[in-house]
Amino acid sequence: MYFVHTKLGEVMFYYFNNFLLFAILGFCSENILHLIFHGSLTSNPFYGPWMPIYGFGVVIMIFLTRLIFNNLKVKKWLKIVLVFLSTTILLTGLEFLGGILCEFLFHKSFWDYTNMRFHFGKYISLEMSLVWGTASLIFLYLLKPLTDKFIEKIPKFVTIFLLFLVVLDAIVSFMLK
Repeated sequence: MYFVHTKLGEVMFYYFNNFLLFAILGFCSENILHLIFHGSLTSNPFYGPWMPIYGFGVVIMIFLTRLIFNNLKVKKWLKIVLVFLSTTILLTGLEFLGGILCEFLFHKSFWDYTNMRFHFGKYISLEMSLVWGTASLIFLYLLKPLTDKFIEKIPKFVTIFLLFLVVLDAIVSFMLK
């Protein structure tokens, strides 16, 4: 348990909590939107109420902004444009890799953008890339300052328990689907 009380441990729990929170919020948001627009819930490769791709996306955005953009000495508007462009590219890449990985592991496509005008294959489209870029700005500049206060208060045993459930769910999902 020494690791939990180190600076690295605190940073890891911060990223784990962001991953978990936004994997769950992504699941909820996507299902609500899908229910409104299509009258049904989404097809999820996992059994639990989470979609890890959203958690990974948030962790990538936080890491990117901390690594590059927090210390970048440029005008605020330029920083916002650079954050938008870089997160749009990274999240589009994540979506592409996630689609390929899900199809490989589960032998099923969980999303398909071929009906969109500016699609590139079935896993990415310009329209969705712009959604990811816009969502990243909303997350980084509006939501993250609010959620950081909440994330710091999540007990470590809750984080460990939820991570255990997500990993167990992933193992079971890979084996049964």
